[in-house]
Amino acid sequence: MELIVLGSGTITSPPERNPSGYLLKEENHILLLDVGPGIIRQLKMLPLDLTGIGVIVITHFHLDHCSDLLALLMARHLLRPGSNKELTIIGPQGLKAWFESQAQWQGKWLHNALPVLVEWQGADLQADGWYISAEHTAHTANSLAYRIERHGKSLFFSGDTDWQEALIPLARNADLALIECSLPDQLKQEGHLTPKETGRLAREANVKHLMATHIYPQNDTSDLKDRVAAYFSGKITVAQDFLQITI
Repeated sequence: MELIVLGSGTITSPPERNPSGYLLKEENHILLLDVGPGIIRQLKMLPLDLTGIGVIVITHFHLDHCSDLLALLMARHLLRPGSNKELTIIGPQGLKAWFESQAQWQGKWLHNALPVLVEWQGADLQADGWYISAEHTAHTANSLAYRIERHGKSLFFSGDTDWQEALIPLARNADLALIECSLPDQLKQEGHLTPKETGRLAREANVKHLMATHIYPQNDTSDLKDRVAAYFSGKITVAQDFLQITI
């Protein structure tokens, strides 16, 4: 299973860090985690058929995590009409209402080939061979963190969250954990993690490899890895756009 970072930054980050987006790929099975602004451009930088994406997973409805969704659907339609019917979109409760509010302004190109929409209701999900678990996060009323597994390998994605012990079981022993690391400890902001909290979550969940991501400019310094390592002694990578890792 291969991970490609499409967006390791935030809405205020410089061009080198696009807002949230990550690609998971195993052979011809492709899953997209979050679809923030600019993700469609990032995808076009890869040797990838956009219509080959089978599953999209959305953490929450803030624009920096989902604003490119309809643009991606339009691109897929223009490349291969009808391809959106083959797509499953998974997200928090409210996904269907949110999607319909966006879709009402579109034409037959979308409404004649709608994707399958699945709202997480508390039970594990399966789509295109991906096994998906979730947990609510301390960010918005319906934001989610995810654990995605395939053929014995596991990835944890915190999405946006504040510190909460409820995420530890979801992340436990993950082969790779994408954990937000938004702002420095001294600039702690409610609803987001700092390096101390990022490292603590990775340590208490005993993850095998921590990738710090969702990095605000204020936290994007050369010592970020060291600041996280003060609280987690395992393998640490600071995310960069287009970084590829085999899980």
